[in-house]
Amino acid sequence: MYKIFFLLIIMFGIIIPVKSQDKKALISFEKAQKDFSERNYQSALTNYNKYLEKDSSKTIALFRIGQIYESFRNKDKAIEYYKKVIEKDSNIVAYLPAYTYLGSRALDRGDFAEAKKWLDISQKNSNKNSILYQQITRQQKTAEFGILAMANPLNIKPEPLPKVVNQKKKQYFPVLTADNSTMIFTSLNEGEDENIYASSKVANEWSKPISISTNINTPFNEGTCSISADGKIMVFTSCEGRQSFGSCDLYISKKENNVWSAPENLGATINSNYWDSQPSLSSDGSKLFFSSERPFGQGRKDIWMSALDQAGKWTKAVNLGKEINTAYDEVSPFMHANGSSLFFSSNGREGMGSFDIFMSILNPKGFGETINLGFPINTTNDEISLFISADGLKAFYSVDKNQDIQLYTFDIPEQLSKKINKTYYIKGYVLENSTQKPLYASLELIDQRSGAKLSKFMSDPITGDYMAILPGDGKYVLYVETPEHFFKSLVFDFSKDKSNPELNIELSKIEKQKIATLENIYFDSGSATLRPESNIELNKLKELLEKNKTLKTEISGHTDDIGNDAANLELSKKRAASVLAYLQTAGIPQDRLISIGYGETKPKVKNTSEPYRQINRRIEFKFL
Repeated sequence: MYKIFFLLIIMFGIIIPVKSQDKKALISFEKAQKDFSERNYQSALTNYNKYLEKDSSKTIALFRIGQIYESFRNKDKAIEYYKKVIEKDSNIVAYLPAYTYLGSRALDRGDFAEAKKWLDISQKNSNKNSILYQQITRQQKTAEFGILAMANPLNIKPEPLPKVVNQKKKQYFPVLTADNSTMIFTSLNEGEDENIYASSKVANEWSKPISISTNINTPFNEGTCSISADGKIMVFTSCEGRQSFGSCDLYISKKENNVWSAPENLGATINSNYWDSQPSLSSDGSKLFFSSERPFGQGRKDIWMSALDQAGKWTKAVNLGKEINTAYDEVSPFMHANGSSLFFSSNGREGMGSFDIFMSILNPKGFGETINLGFPINTTNDEISLFISADGLKAFYSVDKNQDIQLYTFDIPEQLSKKINKTYYIKGYVLENSTQKPLYASLELIDQRSGAKLSKFMSDPITGDYMAILPGDGKYVLYVETPEHFFKSLVFDFSKDKSNPELNIELSKIEKQKIATLENIYFDSGSATLRPESNIELNKLKELLEKNKTLKTEISGHTDDIGNDAANLELSKKRAASVLAYLQTAGIPQDRLISIGYGETKPKVKNTSEPYRQINRRIEFKFL
């Protein structure tokens, strides 16, 4: 009996404390629940942990601790406890937010396979009509895209620009001129003042950046700029200190003789009462793309566009529409020098998560398919902007590492390069033929095949320098003119010659008896019928004659020495007469026009080679 009694004492000695602990655990749990409902999270955490020290049967305790750590932004602890929840919950999915959180954090880390695993469970167990379902579906697509993108990475090797450029703690939004000789970017100094800096490439080395201009930089913030291809027009953002319409406005400045003008607000057709920023100018400065928070768009921040009208005024900005903008944010537009490749950053499209960089090609019907640039250009971090050089060979951007923002560059990989139409440039000076003095001239670029006007711009009024962008392989005509000079046309065929010429253009003053050659008049061999591509030049001649209404004009035809002299003379007469007939049809009075043929009697050069003979086959004109 004694042994049995002693055994019962031992049993009761064990049983009674256990029951006492269960009661204390329950009290701790109930306190924790009350604390949680009252959002007293620190106390709730303490009481949940007291409960778990004695009892772990209530999965809700683990779930609430996970939620508390989530509210504390302690990701590691939240993940730890949500995984404990899932160990107990794997069959019934009673704690759906745990799966969603684990999937979301896996997306943040770039662990797309794990993210998809958790998000698939979340979606399967969510109400299809809920906002949560839509969010999870979007995250699933991100995970699927990330898996595919990382399996097919672009071959890029980003490298920081030299320390002479990355001289401050923060520099970003780089842009370059078309010849890659000047780079302009925004930099933030120690006093938290944003300014615009410029660096030049000398002997293939970047110079130490200097402040762009005291006319532009102030003690207030100036940044996020864009420049025309020739570096003579700049649009930038200023958010305080200047007279403005909204929180941030866009301003324009022009450079003449290497001096930037005082900035002007771009006005109410472009700026609004809201945030307007991150401009991108087309290569000739005639179109402006920018991001704005103004209402009546597609989402929060959208990309808008304005263009110069015939009077040189900016038109009312228009939204680029659903082809580009989403219900979320689109920022940092960049229109490539080719005038068709638009790059921008968005967090509203399928990508690697958060902000990715996309590209869309402008065609006659509008913007086409939007393409994600892929990994590792895009990552799980925010990719905000990208600049691609006019020749399509290099990319420039900024990298943020622990608030140390540096400028980087990489060679464009072939997969991306073949999607970007290449551009070429010509540059030089416009000079008067006799004095060699600089001329302030109008330059107009035309696609010879289509007759489409691609751009129009001016040479520098002080120095006469110019730069023209020619958008990709093709044949182009560059017309150069001033009111007091004969126009000159130059043909560039980049389907054959891939170089970027530097060319001084000399114009002759309009004087009687001075002869000028029409460079772009075309006939089939042995024919006097004008080919359609001659119309561009003929219309330029018509405009010149209309500006000089008091002068008569002689149109003369010339041939090389191949063939019969008499036949050559007759052909030259007929070709001159064809040009005269075109001008008459275009409205030039017959009594102002004379046509004459000289055959092979007045060669410009000796007929010793085919290139020389081609020079001699020509149409000329002179005022009488």
